[in-house]
Amino acid sequence: MAKKKKVRKKASSSKVTTKGLSNQRKFNMVFKRFVFFLIFFVLFLVLNLVTSNELWSKVFEFGKLVFGFISAAFLIVLLILWFMKIMKK
Repeated sequence: MAKKKKVRKKASSSKVTTKGLSNQRKFNMVFKRFVFFLIFFVLFLVLNLVTSNELWSKVFEFGKLVFGFISAAFLIVLLILWFMKIMKK
């Protein structure tokens, strides 16, 4: 007589997803990241204006562009979440 195979359940890993988060937590999370990248954008902007070396000026200009685009993207996400909050009420 053949033995039956036992089915083992795989343990699910506890991943944090944004699906289960409330709107307030999403807004707070995006706001913190927006402020973080905005601070780095301002820092690179000041360092770009202060430096006189051409090489460092190019590096800070590149960093300024990257952090500027990322902070603009987070600003757009913040506005979308804010409008969703207004439309829900």
